[in-house]
Amino acid sequence: MTFTDTAELPEAASAPLSRKDHILRAARLCFSRSGFHRASMSEICAEAKMSPGALYRYYPSKDAIIEAIAEEERLAASACLAQLAAPGPIARRITDVALTYLAQARDPETGNLMVEICSESLRNTAVGERFQAIEAEVRQRFQVVLEEARSRGEIAADLDLDLALTFLMGMGDGLVMRLRLEPERPAETLRPYLHRMIASLLGADPA
Repeated sequence: MTFTDTAELPEAASAPLSRKDHILRAARLCFSRSGFHRASMSEICAEAKMSPGALYRYYPSKDAIIEAIAEEERLAASACLAQLAAPGPIARRITDVALTYLAQARDPETGNLMVEICSESLRNTAVGERFQAIEAEVRQRFQVVLEEARSRGEIAADLDLDLALTFLMGMGDGLVMRLRLEPERPAETLRPYLHRMIASLLGADPA
């Protein structure tokens, strides 16, 4: 699961923070094209239009870049999930979060990176473990929201929250793949059906 858009690369700036952001954007493009394992530091340097010596001053290894991207994803996920605290029915709030996530699959580089992260998370590697930790954090945030909704009587009292979360997150991951196969379909067109499915799964008011 990834939440950060891959935007057009800015010109490298002199401020350290701006230069780091420039490198990470270049790395995202490389990882989306070549994958975490195949993308090399030389490819990232070329994409960022920086010499190896300049790039290594900010990130001494590819692992350091991946770790920084993982932290970006964690912060972006937290910002996206803040929509769960908005007023309104629980099914509508979850639908809004899902569509924010799915809309990012419209960007080819971002969509490819989403698929790469999902694939890498299935492997027993440090990269997979880092992104699995983010997945666990996202799941825990949803768990708390659903527990609160159940205590207020917004969702079915007998709902198995763990299974419900597996279905919710599975729908999201599956729709990312489907939207990559149907690039002409706007994510927003899924709203009425996605909302209906979420409300039905949770036993929530479909309004």
